[in-house]
This record gives sequence, structure tokens and C-alpha cells, in this order.
Amino acid sequence: MYKISKLLGKSEDLRHIFIFLLLLQIVVFSPLLATGQGFSRAPGTAQDTAAAAPDSITLAAPKGDIETTIKYSAKDSIQFEVDRKVVHLYGDAKINYGTMSLEAAYIEIDYDKNTLTAASRTDSTGKEIGVPVFADGGQNYAAKNIAYNYKTKRGRISEVVTQQGEGFIHSAIVKRNEENEFFGLHNKYTTCNLEHPHFYINADRIKAIPNDKVLSGPFNLVIGDIPLPVGFLFGLFPTPMSKRASGIKVPSFGENSRGFYLNDIGYYFAWNDYMGTLIQGDIYSLGGYNIDASTDYVKRYAYRGRLGLTYDYFKNDEADVARARSTESGFELPPSRRTFWINWSHTPVRKPGRGTFSASVNAGSQLHQRLNYTNSANYLSPTFNSNVTYQKTIPNSPFSYTLKASQAQSTQTGVMNFVLPDLNFSMTTVSLYELFSDAPSTGKWYENFTVGYNLRARNEISNLVSARRLSGVNIIGETTGDTLALNLDNLQELWENGRRTADHNFSIGLGNYKLFRYFNFTPGVNYSEAWYDEKFSYSFNPDSQRVDVDTTNFGRVYQYSASASLNTTIYGTMYFKGKKIEAIRHLMRPSISYSYRPDFGDARFGLYQDVLTGIDLENRPIYQRLGRFRTGLPGTGLSSSLNFSIDNNLEMKVRSKADSAENKFEKISLIDNLRISSGYNFAAESFKLAPIRLSMNTQLFKIVGVTFSSTFDPYKVDAEGKRIDEYMFDFSKLKVARLTNANLNLRTSLNPEARRTENSLPSNLPDLGPDLDPLLPEYVDFKIPWTLSLDYTMYYTRGEGLQPDRFDNTFGINGSLSLTEKWKLTYNGTYNVTANNISYASINIYRDLHCWDMSIGWIPFGFQRGYNITINARSALLRDLRLTRNRSGFNRY
Repeated sequence: MYKISKLLGKSEDLRHIFIFLLLLQIVVFSPLLATGQGFSRAPGTAQDTAAAAPDSITLAAPKGDIETTIKYSAKDSIQFEVDRKVVHLYGDAKINYGTMSLEAAYIEIDYDKNTLTAASRTDSTGKEIGVPVFADGGQNYAAKNIAYNYKTKRGRISEVVTQQGEGFIHSAIVKRNEENEFFGLHNKYTTCNLEHPHFYINADRIKAIPNDKVLSGPFNLVIGDIPLPVGFLFGLFPTPMSKRASGIKVPSFGENSRGFYLNDIGYYFAWNDYMGTLIQGDIYSLGGYNIDASTDYVKRYAYRGRLGLTYDYFKNDEADVARARSTESGFELPPSRRTFWINWSHTPVRKPGRGTFSASVNAGSQLHQRLNYTNSANYLSPTFNSNVTYQKTIPNSPFSYTLKASQAQSTQTGVMNFVLPDLNFSMTTVSLYELFSDAPSTGKWYENFTVGYNLRARNEISNLVSARRLSGVNIIGETTGDTLALNLDNLQELWENGRRTADHNFSIGLGNYKLFRYFNFTPGVNYSEAWYDEKFSYSFNPDSQRVDVDTTNFGRVYQYSASASLNTTIYGTMYFKGKKIEAIRHLMRPSISYSYRPDFGDARFGLYQDVLTGIDLENRPIYQRLGRFRTGLPGTGLSSSLNFSIDNNLEMKVRSKADSAENKFEKISLIDNLRISSGYNFAAESFKLAPIRLSMNTQLFKIVGVTFSSTFDPYKVDAEGKRIDEYMFDFSKLKVARLTNANLNLRTSLNPEARRTENSLPSNLPDLGPDLDPLLPEYVDFKIPWTLSLDYTMYYTRGEGLQPDRFDNTFGINGSLSLTEKWKLTYNGTYNVTANNISYASINIYRDLHCWDMSIGWIPFGFQRGYNITINARSALLRDLRLTRNRSGFNRY
């Protein structure tokens, strides 16, 4: 036995001895080479093995026991036992043989027995180093001793820890066969990644099939080294596959107001790498059930989506429970109800010049989301909307179009509105000169004229039949509103109840011109026209003293207007000689615009009709102006308005604290925007001056956002509080206008990690699946020490006449606090100061138990009020290993 790395450096004689031994080794193994046994040099490798590196050797094999090249190296030394055909590797030893690799402090290669043996070593301090790590076929094993036969592909491992999916198996002895299965003796199965796990399943014998499952004999649960009388006669633990695969979904169990239940029992069909379907259901002991089928699909670089169908039978025979809930929460659970729901989301990858198809569908029975809510938003939402859209921009043209089908439904009234289809065709603003002429632009003023166009055609269908009536007018055939059932028998009625419209909008620009160097002048013309499938004509019936309404199938509503605007920008700067403030700059943007629109109530436009509606007590006829279309009518009366506004911005330049020594300054915004606006209608008979509106928004100390808006009426009121056509202007008494309403909002958000750029999700989140209890946490980040968001809103409205003034103010708070590295508290609440009550509140406490999670949620108010205490294993593999105690809207009684 010779230590090559030490002997080679002592004398020339020893180098010659080493070369001689290498030649002898070749002679000894030459018969094996001739018969195809043993090993041979790699192709292209010189026969002079003395040229090889002393600590890294590559040996290639012919067709024999050794199937491919064996590559090995060692940091310390390599020893050969020629007579025994054994190689010893010391110090950071590594072996690579095909798909297999082995690393350890010490490795022995026995070519005679075709075995690899690895072990750890202890250093001078007695610490164990170089624990063997074996990898083969994507599976990793860490153990104190490893023995592996590379011919039979069988192995025996002592004191091993292997990882199977999310689980870890600690075994005293493991044997591995040629099918890559291994059998363990005296095992601990856990999802805790510590050397001494917090909990584990104690099983005497375990069989593991990589990428498939782990099977065990009788087992019991051990938590904190305390054996519990909880276990079973056998165990089956699926392990995640490296690729998609079909399989059974293990259900969860529990109890609520619908009885004992098994939830999410089903089967997953992996059709291919791009599509999969999960069919699952819930079963309740009181007779209810739920069936859910969802399909996920994806096409790389094209689209992805999900289609889900749910059918639920809610059964509740306890009428007293329903009445109690109706009295206390205002929501009565029906004794039994069959509901369904459809979810479809389709998201495309947008590509230039190509059309995109997208979908967002949420529709179903009226009470489905309230009976099967998974979060507060679904329960509280009054409406659900659905859209299916195809959109395309035509290349090398100003045209684009959108074809959409939409649906909206109310969870409170059951009314459904459909738009089938909804077509939008538009042309972006283009130059009229370039549209009709190929000649290059010469800069003439008329070359600035532009035009834009938009068409929107809609077919609106609703199951709500509008009431046939007119405000203050008795009509023949007057009816009240009604709701049609959505079924095939009512298709004709639903179609007749629909409305067909087409809106055309033209925007004509007459250019932008500079006046007196500092003013921008912009004139413009607008024209729009709408087509409807209904137009009304009115006639008075003297016999019945009522108005008869006739309907035609087509009518058009058109309107036009002209406008012009003049605006400029004014700067003003005040300089200081102070040490902290250098200057204050005031920026003003005054704007004046004029618009003209004719009186479309005139009979020549045919949009309104002056109708005889009755006879008064003095036998005089009563006329009333009625619109001839259901919607889209322009306002009556001539409009000749002058509108004006002033936008203000105030900034201050102060010395920067970071660069005070270098006399550098920075800008601070005092007022982001302060806007004053009003208008004057020359054509109005009274109240020509419009209300004065004042609004402001800014940031205080860079952390407090302030938004303020208010409206002032410039006219007086009489003793009864009725508005009269007299101005309040009295500058001697500093009276300009009276406040009619005001709104103030203050908000701030404090977060020490707000500027953090990391977007990764925390690793301590359990996989709770798609159905989330609103009392359970969806996201917890223990890395953020604390957050605090405050919101204050004040609203004031002055009462008119006998109506009292209204004053409301609310205060909201939400945030989180990491009490320790493992404890976190989140809170959310809204307090109505005026009503002196709490509108909404929730408190959640989380505890990170390393491989376990604990959460406590409490909602003290509303139908959802209740609590939830849950302790569960973090791994999705053991998601049903949990303890839950809860009370909510469904099982509070």
C-alpha cells in the first residue's frame, strides 16, 4: 500500500516505484481487458497513466460489469491496493458513475465486488465531518454509512435521511433495490426539515417508491418526543411527481351546521402537460352535497385559463334556525336550495398586430355565493359581472375593434342584464389633410384639422320588465315592473324586452394655436348620433282622460356642440436668504373655455313632444313636455356657457439634510394641486352662475395623504331655506358663497419595509387549496416587523329646506405587528364616529411553529362574526393533520 501524494515528493526512486506499480497494474488486468471484464481506459486516453493527475482519475469501462466511465477524485489522497483491486479516497472524496454520484469524507471502491462504500470521519475536535451524500435518479440520501453495488444497483444505508417530495424519512437501516425502491427499518416520517424533527410518524417498516408514494405498516404520531395514541394499521402518503399525474385527492373532514362532512374528495385527471381536470365533492350528513369540476389549461406563449362548474344542494330542515338567523342578521337561510355557479378565466399573451381573446365569467344562482362564500368579498358583493372579449388593432391603420359579451347579476334582487353582443369600432384621431391628400404638409393652419370616430352597437337583454308609466302622467296600459324567469320558454319575451342601440361619436379638432406668445387656443366641434329600436309618439284620449303611447321600431337621437378653450401657465418664485429655505415657487394654470349647444327640446329636432295630458279645474288644457326615447336624450334648453378654472401648485426648495455641508437643496411639495372652478351660462333664465368647486390634494411630511373637496353655492336662500336668484357676494362682510358640501380624507401608511424590492412569497404558507375559510389567513409575512395604515374621512352636506344638515366621519385602522420572530398580529377595523359604533373589525393572530402553523381569527360583528382556531402541519402533503375549532355564520347556533 502506497500513499501516492506523499511518496512522490520524496525521491526519484519512489517515483520510479510508482510508475512500476502502475505498469504492473496494467499487466495484471490485461487478461480482463482481453475478455471484456474489469475496466479499460477512456477513448483517447494515453496508456501512460503516469501522466494523469495524482488526485483525479478517470477510468472507462468496456462492455462488462462497469457500464460507463467512473470518475473519482479526493482532496487529501488516493490509495491503490492492486492485489485486492481496491481504491481508497480520503478527504472530500467524490464519485461520478452515470446518473449516480457519491460524496463523503472517505470512499472505498472495490472493483472485484463492484461495490462503493462511504463513511464520515471525525476531525481533531471530535466533530463529525463529510457525511456521505448519495444521489441517483434525482433522489438524494444522506447517511453515516453507505454501501452500494453499482452492478446490481442495490444498496444498504445506515442512519439515513432521505427526502421524498415534501417529506423526510429518518431510518436506522435502508436497503435499496434495482428498481430504485428502498425499504427502511425503524423509521421516522416527517415534513420537518430539522435533524431532530418537532413531530414525526413513527413506523417500524416503510417502503418508499420515489415520485409515487410512501407506504408504512402500523404507525403512531409523535409530537415533541411524546408518543401519542394516534395512528393507524397502515399508512399511504402520496409524494409529488416530477411531472403531472392523475390521482386521488384525499378529503378533509369536520362538522358544521350542515352536519358532519367530508370535503374535497375527488380525483385529478392529468390529460397532458398542458391540461388537467379536478372533479371533487363534499358530502354532509344532513343530506346536502356539493359537486365541483374545474379544468386548468395553458399554452405557452399563447394563453392560460381555468373553467369551473359547481353544483350545490343546500339542505336545512331546521326552520327555527333559519328564523333566528333572519331576525338577527337580516339574511334567512332557506330550508333547502339547489344552486350552481360557473367560473371561467382566460388570459391571453398579447402580441403586436394580433387579436386577443379574454374571458372573466362569474355567474350562477342568486344565493350561491352567500351560501358557499369563501371570503368576505364574495359574501358582501351585491353584484357579479362577466365579460368575454375579443379585441384587435388593425396593423398599419388607425382602426381597432372590440367584440364583447357581458352579463351582470344582482345577488339581492336576482335581476340579470346581458349585452349580446357589444361591438365597439373606433378610429384614432387622424389629420384630415393626411386622410384626403398624399401631398406633404406645408404648415398651413387648416392642416391641423383632425377627426376621430367611435361606434358602439349593443343588444341589451334583461329579465327585468320595466314599468310602463310616466312620471305624473296617467297613460293607457300603465303597468308595474316585473321579473321574467330565465328559461327556454321565455326566450321570445326576453328578446322583446331587450333594447338595441348604436351610438356614433365624432370628435373634430380644429387645431391648436399660440396667441400672444403665451396663450394656447384650442377650438373644437363634437357631433354624436344614437340609433334606437324604440321611438314613442303620444296622443291624448279625451274619453279615458289618459295618454296613449304608440311605439315605432326605429328612431335617431343626434346632438352637436362647439367649444373653444384658452389656457396658459404662470410661474412665480420668491427667494429667501435663510439657511434652510432657498425659495418657494407658485405655479398657476388658469383656463377658460366656452361651449355652445342648441336647445334640443325645440320641436324642430323631434326629440321631445309637448303633449296634452289633461284638463285643470278651470277647464284649461294641461301640456307637458315628454321625451320620445327611453334613454340618451340631450338636455333641454339652450346652453351658452363660459367655464373657468385655476390649478395651483406650491413647492419649496430647502437644504438637504444629507448634503448640508455641500450646500445642496431639494424640492418639497407643499400643495400638489389646488383647483378652483365654476361656470356661467349666458342662456339660462336664472341661476346663471354655476356652483363654485374647490378641491385640493397634497402630502404632509411625505407620509400623510390629504384630499379635500367642497362645493359652494353663490346664491342666497330665503327664510324657508329655498334657493333664490340673488348673489351672496358681500365683500365688506367677507361673504362670497355658502358651503353646501365638503369631504376631507386623511390617510397614511407606515411600513419599515415599504421600499423592499423582494417580491417572493414567504415560505411558511400552508397550501389550503382553492376553498379558503374567511377566518383563515391567506398571507402572512413574518419578515415585516410592523405595518400601520390609518384612514380618516369626514363628510358634510348642508340640508335644503326642512332637511337637516348631515355630518358623518369615520376612522379606519389596519396593520400588523410581529411580536417576535414567530408571533404576528394583524388587525382591521372601521369606527363610525358619528354613529358611535364599530362598523367592521377583525383580529388575527399567527404563530410560526417551524413545521406547523397556528392561527386565531376573530370577527366580532355582522353575519360573518365568529372565530377560528387552527393548528395544522405546514406541508401540503399533511394538510389534513390539523386541529380546528370555529364558529361562523353557518354554525354559530
